[in-house]
This record gives sequence, C-alpha cells and structure tokens, in this order.
Amino acid sequence: MYLNPRPRAADLGVIYPANYYTLSGTGGVVARAQRVWEGRKVRAYAQAVGVGPKRVLDVGCGDGRFLDVLREFGPRDWDLVGVDFDPAAVERCRARGFEAHQGRVEELALPEGSFDLVVMLQLIEHVTDPVALARRVHRLLRPGGVFVIETPDLEGLDHRLFQGRWWGHYHFPRHFHLFSTESLSRMLRGAGFEIARSEQLISTSSWTISLGNYLLDRGYPGPIVRFFNYKNPLLLGAFITLDTLRSRLGLETSNQRVVARRPVG
Repeated sequence: MYLNPRPRAADLGVIYPANYYTLSGTGGVVARAQRVWEGRKVRAYAQAVGVGPKRVLDVGCGDGRFLDVLREFGPRDWDLVGVDFDPAAVERCRARGFEAHQGRVEELALPEGSFDLVVMLQLIEHVTDPVALARRVHRLLRPGGVFVIETPDLEGLDHRLFQGRWWGHYHFPRHFHLFSTESLSRMLRGAGFEIARSEQLISTSSWTISLGNYLLDRGYPGPIVRFFNYKNPLLLGAFITLDTLRSRLGLETSNQRVVARRPVG
C-alpha cells in the first residue's frame, strides 16, 4: 500500500519539523517503559549476529536515542554508527558520543561490506523507494550480515477495524509505503536477502491514535479525543496487554519485525 500523491522532497522540512517526536526524543513513564522493552530486543539482535566485535548501523538514528539503548544493553565490543537526514538530530547524536552521518543512506559514501548489523526501526515506511534502500543495505552488509526491520503491519486487527480513514499507522503524509509481512519478505528476497524469521510486535500507538482519529472524526468533545494520546500511560498498559496476548496466540498485530540475512555464498 502506498501514498499517492506524496509531498515533494522540498517539503520534507515541513512534514518533519524540529519538534517531530523521533528527532527530539521523549521523556516520562512511557519513555522509561519503552527503553526497558527495547533493551530486551537488543539481546535478540545480539543472538542473531553472534559473539565478537560487530559494526552496527542504525538507519534513521535521530538524536541517537536507540543507539544509546544499543550501547546500554548490547555487547561492549559493538561499534555503533548512525545515519539520519536531519542535521540538528545528527549533531545531538554526535554529542552523545556516536559516529553519525548526515544524509540518506542510499547516497552516503559508506564503505560496502563493512557492517554486521543494520537496524531500521519504523523507517522504511517513510522512504520514497524501499526497494533501492533494501538493495543498498544488502551492499553495506558483510556476507552473513543481518538486516532488522520493524515497520507497521497491514494484517493487524486495528488496521482491519480502522482501515480506509482512521488507522493510526497511515500517519499522513509521512508514511509512503505500508507492508504486510508477506509483501515485506517478498521485497527483501527480491533485494537478495534470505528471511531468517518474522514476528509480531506490540503496537500501542496505533490503537490509541486510531481511536483518537475515529472520535475526532465523529465529533466527540476535545477532552475525550485528547485522552487518546500515544503518551497516555493508562492506554499504554491496556494496549500492551492486548497486543501481547494477540502475539502469543499467534495473531497479527499492526507492528512487525522481519530479520533478514545477506547470504554467505
């Protein structure tokens, strides 16, 4: 699924302002809970790439928030690198002590075959050409290197309930492409990857924003609509429970992780 028409490249500074949440960071209870949850998935990344020194690239690193999670919860011998298009965010990332490059990973002169792990969290849905991006990542990885993508999933229950108008992961006009697990895996295989595994993840913000969109569209009072904010800790707990139960029962949520590998041969 894709957005048509799309904003022009010249308008990216408008749709991604300096206070856009992935560039400026968040705080509070929700941020602390998110950090603990993300620390757990870093351990899964470490299992995927194996032991020993590894060079890791976070594409769409923003201010380095997730690189900081990798540093805290990952092996000490990982060499952590970030890429982001926003110059101010890159400067904040460097201030945290990370190597960070400003620009698009498709265009930067990064050495090919130099990374063991490339992480792309909630980013591929924002790009103009996800196929070209996947091919670029394939070239950046060493043989046997791992590509981890987290992105919305069109097969989730909340998409089925709110599709066509209210679904939170439409995120107009910023999400250019949306995938099911099958279509994402097919794209990655076409770019030369092998699929190691795919799994469902919790997606608290989609439920909350979808419900808020629905209530706003139906003319509910402002205080009720504002209650359905993705930072609301009451809703965070409720939808974490719902999505956790669904994922453990083998049912789709609206957030997915696909782990792909560049073949050795």
